[in-house]
Amino acid sequence: MGRNCTGNNLTPLLLILACAPGTAADSAAPAALAWPPDVASFDCTATGIPERITPVPWACPTDRACAERLVSGHRGMGGDLGVIAPEDTLAGVRAAIAYGLDYVETDPRPTADDVLVNMHDTDVSRTTDGEGEVDQMTFDEVRALQIDSARFTGDFACEVVPTLTEVLSEAKGRVHVLVDANKTDRVDLLVAAILESGTLDEAIFDTSSVDKVLAALAIEPTLHVMIRPDDEAQLTEQLASLMEHPPVIVEIPEEAPDLAAAVVASGNRAFSDVFFTDVRSLNTNSPSAYLDLYDQGLGILQSERPERILEVLERF
Repeated sequence: MGRNCTGNNLTPLLLILACAPGTAADSAAPAALAWPPDVASFDCTATGIPERITPVPWACPTDRACAERLVSGHRGMGGDLGVIAPEDTLAGVRAAIAYGLDYVETDPRPTADDVLVNMHDTDVSRTTDGEGEVDQMTFDEVRALQIDSARFTGDFACEVVPTLTEVLSEAKGRVHVLVDANKTDRVDLLVAAILESGTLDEAIFDTSSVDKVLAALAIEPTLHVMIRPDDEAQLTEQLASLMEHPPVIVEIPEEAPDLAAAVVASGNRAFSDVFFTDVRSLNTNSPSAYLDLYDQGLGILQSERPERILEVLERF
């Protein structure tokens, strides 16, 4: 058997979610891996970064031909519905590694002095003890904030708002990182962080803007990239724009089996946020709902509760 409300910045979808109940080398999971992982392996009492334990080959998350069913953690190990570690923190990255995720998603945005910090919202009030817009604050001001971790089990008192470079460095050789480029136009800073951290293998430049993808590739032609078409016409257009450098991932809207089939037919892998499925799964205590999405052609699911997908996939 396998492993066994609110917020002043939240969109309507996130309000629904918030109010719902309830070295880079191939490696295999240890035969007697404890599940769930001990919080002490990734919170402030951890003595280092956990070792990579997923049985998925390291190259699979950036290989368009890989057929494994893959799992991504939204904002690290989950955002509004997450119960493992605070979102967009280094602890969230360590937790994702300890649990064996294939990807973590990040939310870099620049401070007033052009330092990319990991923060989903435009202001800091929802996830820290401070107030203010990120782009109106200096890095030192953002860094001085304390992360709100009251709802999590474990010691997260040491966590601060990390830089993108720190997130990438923490992930290096252990988990792939979806670098969400939709929250800033500073493509130069995003690519610089990837190069500075030496994570061209780990990082995936992720955006709905093909112009940003092309700008990033003009700086670093070997970047892994990800696109987000809304329909089949956009899919065809965007793939044509990137014919010389195909995306390693194509993100589509949740529960769009026709578009998933088109992505697969084009020789690419379909990815989707599955936040509504997260809510339904929690309400019905039915994690098997995720398997339906894989069966529809999605190859990668990004979740607020990725540990539930790992359980139904029996990844341990």
